[in-house]
Amino acid sequence: MRTILYFGMLIPSFCLAQGNIFPTAAGTNVGVGTTTPSTRLEISSGTAGNSGVKLRDLTSTNTTVSANGKALSVDASGNVVLVPSAASDTDTSIYNTNGTLSANRTVTMNGRNLTFNPTASNSQIFFNGSTGFVGLGTLTPVSRLDVRGALNASQGFMASTQTNGSTYTDVNDRNDKCLVFSAGSKIGTGAGYANARMFSFYDFPQSNMDAKAVGYFTIDDKTDKSRYRFVYEQGGYTMSETSNHLGQEIMKVLDDGAGNVFTQFIQPNSRLLLGTDATYAPGLTHKFVVRNGSALIEGNVITNANIGIGTSNFIDGSDTYRLSVDGNIRAKRVKVYTTWADYVFEKNYELPTIEEVAKYIEENGHLKDIPSAEVVERNGIELGEMNKLLLQKVEELTLYVIELNRKLEKLEGENENLRKRP
Repeated sequence: MRTILYFGMLIPSFCLAQGNIFPTAAGTNVGVGTTTPSTRLEISSGTAGNSGVKLRDLTSTNTTVSANGKALSVDASGNVVLVPSAASDTDTSIYNTNGTLSANRTVTMNGRNLTFNPTASNSQIFFNGSTGFVGLGTLTPVSRLDVRGALNASQGFMASTQTNGSTYTDVNDRNDKCLVFSAGSKIGTGAGYANARMFSFYDFPQSNMDAKAVGYFTIDDKTDKSRYRFVYEQGGYTMSETSNHLGQEIMKVLDDGAGNVFTQFIQPNSRLLLGTDATYAPGLTHKFVVRNGSALIEGNVITNANIGIGTSNFIDGSDTYRLSVDGNIRAKRVKVYTTWADYVFEKNYELPTIEEVAKYIEENGHLKDIPSAEVVERNGIELGEMNKLLLQKVEELTLYVIELNRKLEKLEGENENLRKRP
């Protein structure tokens, strides 16, 4: 009886191991290694990282063959799913294959370094994850952007290989060979414009074209008109120049290398405004304006035109005055160059008689040759001319006094003789 029972229990087990199972009922799941399958077929090896599934005739040493179709993969829940393969591959992994990312990505390096290393030597693009420094052509950048060696000229970077003593066929040949940095839109065509762009720096060595090494920085517009230039000569001059849309100089600051410094505005409509801007008096004709302030010049002021203080009118009658002042003038000394009245003492001078002087005063109310009060109030006086006229009257008075003294001496002599008569 025991023997029969033993075989009776063994038969179902054997059938389960050797026979086919075809569960068809809805919701029926089959588990291998688990008694609680959550899907139609669930296999568990009971060991983390081990799926419990083995393909006997396919290993990692097999030759890889890309087939057009689908491949098996696993999702985040462990479900086996179909994914595109080979010709229909749309994998966006930038590490395994080419592809297109469907959205923006942010990469945080967490102190790690990122290196793009093309096959060309010394052409690395290196990002230092600790310092944030970027190296082009170097794995040890020492600044935010460290460029080493010669790069593609069309990208705007070149390394100068020109040395002092170089020889060039002409200026264009020199320019093409000495451009070390350029950026922006390409400008110009032909000789001298091989890689010229709107923003350029040239490193000219001492050569048959330049007596000394020269650095030349320029900003041009899209029409190849220079808007700004900075030029320095090794051991020589320094020049900064801005230009208008026609490429014409607006302002230049020049150190000639010999201790002389110049700031020049050569355009005829140039203005220098201090304390205001160009919106002040747009029609202003003055070249130099100081608004709401004073100007101190510790040196000579020289002009070959006129100076007005409180006025811009330099005309008085038919005369033009170099200095016109609408207000009071205070000075310790005033020196005037003019003619003088010594002609009164000349023998041919016709001195008016006292009677003539008295008659003129009676008729005109002022001395002869001296302007009246009305004329002076209306026209003013010329200091030099008035001093000469006053001197003329003083000299005439002197002659009158001399003449009176002579007559007085004559009368005194005659009186003395009368007293001596018996």
